[in-house]
Amino acid sequence: MIRTIWVGLTRGLLLGVCLGLLAGLIEAGSLYRDAPSARAALFEAGLYAVVVDSLASAALCALLGTLFAVLLHVVAIRWTPRAIAAAYVAGAAAAVLLLVGLFWAYKANGADRDVGVPMGSVVLIVVLAALVGAALYLLSRSFASPILASVPRVAIIGITLTVCLALIVPAQVVVEAMQHTSPETTNPGLQNVDPSVLESNMRSDFELALEDITARGGIHTGQQPNVMLITVDALRADHIGACGNDWIQTPSLDLLAHWSTVSCNTHTQQPQTNPALASLFTGTFPPVHGVRVHMVDRLSESFDTIATTLAAAGYNTGAVIPWTSLEPAFSGFHRGFHTYEAFVQNEPEALKNPATAALAGVYRRVTQQVALGSAVESVLNKRGGTEAEIDGRADITAAAAINWMANNGKSPFFFWVHYFDPHYPFTPPEPWDQLYDEGYDGKYDGGMGFVYEMRAGVFDPTPRDVEYLRHLYASEVSFADHYIGQLLGYMARQGLLQNTIVVLTADHGEELGERGDSWPDGTYWLHGDDVYRIGTTVPLMIFDPRSPHGRQDLAAPLQHVDIMPTILDLVGVSTPRQSQGRSIVPLIDGRENGSDRYAVTTLGDDSQTAIVAANGYKLIVNRNTGGRELYYLPDDPDELNNLAATNPDRVAALARQLDTWAQGNRVSVATGGPPERSGS
Repeated sequence: MIRTIWVGLTRGLLLGVCLGLLAGLIEAGSLYRDAPSARAALFEAGLYAVVVDSLASAALCALLGTLFAVLLHVVAIRWTPRAIAAAYVAGAAAAVLLLVGLFWAYKANGADRDVGVPMGSVVLIVVLAALVGAALYLLSRSFASPILASVPRVAIIGITLTVCLALIVPAQVVVEAMQHTSPETTNPGLQNVDPSVLESNMRSDFELALEDITARGGIHTGQQPNVMLITVDALRADHIGACGNDWIQTPSLDLLAHWSTVSCNTHTQQPQTNPALASLFTGTFPPVHGVRVHMVDRLSESFDTIATTLAAAGYNTGAVIPWTSLEPAFSGFHRGFHTYEAFVQNEPEALKNPATAALAGVYRRVTQQVALGSAVESVLNKRGGTEAEIDGRADITAAAAINWMANNGKSPFFFWVHYFDPHYPFTPPEPWDQLYDEGYDGKYDGGMGFVYEMRAGVFDPTPRDVEYLRHLYASEVSFADHYIGQLLGYMARQGLLQNTIVVLTADHGEELGERGDSWPDGTYWLHGDDVYRIGTTVPLMIFDPRSPHGRQDLAAPLQHVDIMPTILDLVGVSTPRQSQGRSIVPLIDGRENGSDRYAVTTLGDDSQTAIVAANGYKLIVNRNTGGRELYYLPDDPDELNNLAATNPDRVAALARQLDTWAQGNRVSVATGGPPERSGS
């Protein structure tokens, strides 16, 4: 019986791993075919497809092969060796086709929304598996027996292939864990952050320092200037006072804007955090740096960043991050930082250890890209569990940043602070949660519940629900603004502001259902699914204590790729040749008027791409439909009136400009076809 089990197991193992390799290669090919250009994780996706499909098929066929062998032994069926070998081949092929076919169909039909496979597809896959099995039974009778006859040979080949495939992922985890250990220097004082270091009156120190710097006509310390980069997650340009909002309290940002160069017309390259920040840090467009899928693609070491460039120029570099997506295992942004510390509320301990964090990164890349992994995660109901618990808090972020400066603020420094608020979930702490809305008694609390409903396609809020969620978002904007003021106030109190260039922007905007009443294909919420203004336009402020002036507004369209060359230009460090952006300094000092500038935003799958010209016109192209939308933003900031049908010449001119950009960035865009969405 033991020999019978061994024969069945090893035969099933060999056939399963070989057929799984074939299935994995087919899935890898489909991933390469359908992926947007230059995705950073594309090779890994194909590798994971091969590994996962092979190992799953090997396990399934080993089990079925063992059961088949035992059945033959117990029932004592007198089949010829040729028939038995052919049955193994046929059964393994049918089983693998059934396994991967169902999982592929599950992914294609909406695994990300936990949508099941239609019964018609299930029947088709079962019938196809049966037919393939029957055909292979007839065809393999002539060759299967010689291949499977030698038990030792079958065992050695099958086990060797399986072990080699099984070692690929653990080996990658070990290598990444070694790479993602803490940077060269870390500060133990950052590990325990006490928000009580913040004082409510720090913003007044900030204001007094700005007034003093201005009154003195600027300060030239003779030292290389520090750089403070503040990024705010999901901050819409039109939700701060400095960009025209008259009901949301943003006194800190408004104060900074009063003495800064300000753009309320800055555009994200892709409206998701990691792709947007990758463009900001490298000065390259997403199709070039390859970070297209949030928390899956990681920035390659082949790119210079602001941090690596300034570190090489002698800067002390540090970063405080409040969200898991920015961890090294999910972003690759840690390179060049001497200190790179995460302060995430309720983050699992596993994500704080380099080895288990690397494993979590691999797990996410498998489940987000490989059909079998995606389906298993959904079946196990693991989607969103961690996301619902963790959060980034502006008060903790500010305290951590202050502690870094207290311990590491030697000049010159480059310090990046990312505020997670006002990104969803919209859960500001008391009393901020009551800042704009005190009387709501509906079913939403701003937590991840409404986001899960959106993903499942069942979000159907009342007008009062919508109003409350918008007010919670506004509360988070004000909450973040307050603690940005605390950080800047601390810098002023310590005299750091006198030699620090402050650059503040956001990674992307946030849609809050505004377009639902005017557009026939549903209400838009959050970000990442379209390229309309409210989800893609962010504020940009640049304060330089060496040349203070009253507020200076830049009307020309700017974009994230412009920020790296601007920062390096301001501190006199050469910009890497990879940069595709243009320094804003010539606009600030009046050497350029910005009439030739434009901004491009694209989605992660390149299905939509938008170009905004200096004359205020914006063209949106849908690659899948060939549709075009043209808006004149000065008169139509909400993009409600599509002018494409009545302005074919302007559409054609912008389309040519977009085509030139697309060709230079290996992006496929469609510029033909009928206009889409005639405005109301």
